[in-house]
Order: sequence, then structure tokens, then C-alpha cells
Amino acid sequence: MSHAPSAGSPVRFSLLGGLAMFSLCLAASSLAVSAESGPEIIDLIPQAMQVLTGRRLNEAGRATRFLESFIAANPQVYQRPQLWQFNQKTALDYIEKVRDYETAIEDLHRRFQREEPLVLDKFCRAFPDFAPARTRIYLMLSLFRFDAKVPSDHPDSLLLGLDGLARFHGSNPPLAVMLSHEFFHLYHFQVNPLPRNPDEIPLYRLLWQEGLAVYVSRQLNPGASLADALLDPKLATESPGTLTDEAKRLLRCLDSQDDEVAAHFLAKGEGGTGPGRVGYLIGYDIVARLAAKKPVSNLARLRDPGLRFTFRRELNQLIQAGGMM
Repeated sequence: MSHAPSAGSPVRFSLLGGLAMFSLCLAASSLAVSAESGPEIIDLIPQAMQVLTGRRLNEAGRATRFLESFIAANPQVYQRPQLWQFNQKTALDYIEKVRDYETAIEDLHRRFQREEPLVLDKFCRAFPDFAPARTRIYLMLSLFRFDAKVPSDHPDSLLLGLDGLARFHGSNPPLAVMLSHEFFHLYHFQVNPLPRNPDEIPLYRLLWQEGLAVYVSRQLNPGASLADALLDPKLATESPGTLTDEAKRLLRCLDSQDDEVAAHFLAKGEGGTGPGRVGYLIGYDIVARLAAKKPVSNLARLRDPGLRFTFRRELNQLIQAGGMM
């Protein structure tokens, strides 16, 4: 899951494209921890915080150091103009804003170190065919562009933007729920690989992927509410009332590969208005109906033409039922 951009942003790239290229070699200053059975963890947070909190420098000096000693030093993550445009002004703006989140970022960093092994163990027991050793996790700053995402160009990599987590979800987000969600994406793309060109992914598959991940994250964390799993209290409480109308709209554009259409279902509306991210809720409802009859591991392997037929059938049933199950 990713904190989606506004409707005017290039949603298909933002939700799926992610970072197009990752260097196989790590920055010398980053911390890489490999375990035989676990993911490789590339931890850029200590380096980032050291630069950002360099009190001996004024803000202009920190901005220069941030650009030269952190951004330029980690091209495997930040050499991506579609996501970031770096200059002195953008660095200064970010340094000013991120000051309010430094404590939360450090808290999330400690929480990840405590919680990730437990979440991963639970996930692997639920999905024993998952191969976490084939994955890597980047602990990083997204410069407030996203909270977490698995980019389609590297579906074996999870990007965790701790600054995005803190800004979009507060100082105490449901981290275990979020990690379960993202681990499922990594698993899903292992057992059911994405097409090479993310522009070829139709809208219904985007919603299917998110619906599965939302459902699994809630199942693996029994105390989690629907709002926790959707990471959006407004979506959980207000959107079910409009679900039938949105499902009818979706039925007319299931095969769309248009960014603006995807934005309607997967991105937050401008200014937080509109049905933002209602596609997550539709996908979750469809998966919940199917998971009552089939194991999720089987659903994860569903491919076209069966996937499209199943999604369309269940969407019609949702419309006929007048809303969520």
C-alpha cells in the first residue's frame, strides 16, 4: 500500500512504477543486514538523521549536506526524477517540514526493528511458500511522497518511507498491519508475477492486488479494525454508503489503463474530498466474499482470463446486494 497522491498525480507510476532502477550495490554508509531466511534490510535512516540533525550547520548548510552526502550518496533509491526533483530549495523546504517528524521517525525506526521479525514470522506461518530471502526492505525517507510501496519494476523490494508513515498516519500507525499488507504484495508478486510493462496492468488487477493485501493484513492482525486495514477511517466509515454507485462506475471501466480513472479509485481526492481510495474497499469486499470459499493462497494465483471473469462476477454481485457483505 502506498499513501496515494492527489487525483492530479501520475497514479499508475506512483502506485506501481515506484523506483524504476535499484543498484545491486549498496551505499557504503548504509546498513545492510542479510539473514539466510529473512529479507535483506537496507537501513538508510541513521545516515539520514545524522545529516538532518547536524546542529553545527545552519539550514542552508544542512540542505547542501543532505543533497551531497545523502541524496547523491544513495542513487539506488533517489536517482528518480519522476518522483523527486532535487535542488537547494526543495531540500530546504523538506528540512524545515521534517523537523516536526524527527522524533516520530526515530520511534518508527525502533518499532520496525522490534516488530518486523514477529510480523514476518506470523506471515511465513500463514504463507509457508513465501521466500523472504528473495526480498529486500529499504528503510528510507520518501520526502513525504509515500509511506510504503512495492514498485512494479522491482517487485522483490519493499520501500518504507518512515517520514511518510509519520506524516500521513500519525506517530503511532498500525505498523504490524502495514507490514502484513506489504509482505503480501511481495508474496503475491512471487507466486503471480506482474507483467513487464506496468502500463499494461488493467484497473481491475490493481484493485484485486490491493483488496487481497487489505484482507490479509486484517486476517493476520485480528484486533485490527477495517479503518486500520484501509489506513483511512473516513473510507471505512463513510464510503460503504456509496459503494454501490462506485461499483457501477467501476464496472464501466474495468479494463482501463488510464491514470485519471485509476486515480478516482486508488488516490485520495483533491483536498481529501471525494470517494478517495474507494477501490481499496471494493477490492477488499470482493476478496472477503471469495475467501469464504477458497484459500487466499489460491486466490493469489488467479490469473486472466479467470481473474477478470471472477472480479467482474463478484462486482456484479456486490451491486446486486446493494453494498458490502
